Amino acid sequence: MESKFEIGQKLKNKRLDLNLRMDDVAKKVGITRSTLWSIENGNGNYTIDTLLRLLNFLNMSIDIGAQEQGIRRRATRTNSVLDKKINRFIVMCVEQYASSVNQSSRTIYNELNKAGIIDELKDDYEDMHGMSTYSLNEYIDKRLQGGAA
Repeated sequence: MESKFEIGQKLKNKRLDLNLRMDDVAKKVGITRSTLWSIENGNGNYTIDTLLRLLNFLNMSIDIGAQEQGIRRRATRTNSVLDKKINRFIVMCVEQYASSVNQSSRTIYNELNKAGIIDELKDDYEDMHGMSTYSLNEYIDKRLQGGAA
């Protein structure tokens, strides 16, 4: 994970690459020039919201250093349109399956998450989002029973 100093240097370099003055960036982001100076020099305390506004303005993202099984997570200001579609798809799958087995959505979500099926639905969204409710329920049944889909 990068230190505050390293993050600050990257922000400063990006600002300079864009030929932007500290005063102009600070004003657009809604912070003082001295706060921007502190951030760029790895000093001071600032909120995640302030950092995200600055990253967004400079069109940057930052690697927060979290790794799970080789997958890197990134901090972003908002979910992408695709992320929102995937989330709606997962909610639909959980609710439809819960209804079909007469259980609560929360219970089913926890079961699917524990079995790794939520991650499968996310990863395979492109292939699965066009499937019928019947086919999705059948897929989930097979996976919950320990079978390959």
